[in-house]
Amino acid sequence: MSQSFRAVKEIWNAHSSCFVEPGELIALFHDLAARVGTASDDHPYGDKNAVWVEDGNKLLDYVEADERFSAASFKDSLEEQGIFSNESDLTLVIDNMRSLAKQWRSSIGEDGELVFYIDAC
Repeated sequence: MSQSFRAVKEIWNAHSSCFVEPGELIALFHDLAARVGTASDDHPYGDKNAVWVEDGNKLLDYVEADERFSAASFKDSLEEQGIFSNESDLTLVIDNMRSLAKQWRSSIGEDGELVFYIDAC
């Protein structure tokens, strides 16, 4: 079996405060990916959690421009999954995501994937 390895250059992009618990934020990213029809996954990464999204452009297009990207919409969706969030906290997260989406485009990989690191919140 062939194996390979490579050096990795990580470039940290603009960050947002969490405002919600890490599990809520991870669920939000998975819900968001499902809404735009792209795959997502998460896993621990050192002292962080990594959330991978297959098509970063689709996700950021939705974040930047779709009026359905709202706290009320995600609050209901998260509650259906048994995750209860404060709507005003979700509003802060969503507003920050919307304002940072343009900058985050520079973090989309060559294959279109986008990875978010979630620090301990």
